[in-house]
Amino acid sequence: MADHAQHARDATAERAGQAKDTTAQKAQETKQLGEEKAGEAQHHAQSMTGAAKEKASGAAQATQEKAAQARDGAGSALQQAGDAVKGAFNKVTGGGDAGNH
Repeated sequence: MADHAQHARDATAERAGQAKDTTAQKAQETKQLGEEKAGEAQHHAQSMTGAAKEKASGAAQATQEKAAQARDGAGSALQQAGDAVKGAFNKVTGGGDAGNH
């Protein structure tokens, strides 16, 4: 009976050792998979950041170009308004340089 009990203890110890080894192996595999996925996620995030920076840069450039166009258009409109006022003034006063002599 003692031999049977010893055999059962030995078998249990062997199975426990195998379970411990299997658990350690699975933990290592899980760790490696986690590190791999984390690396992929970091690479993806860096790619997305680069794309966002490019889009923001393009949008900023387009905004600057539109602002320059608006500024040029406003300058042109002011010049035309000034010329119109000058022309109206000349019509009312009887012509251009009479007051400058």
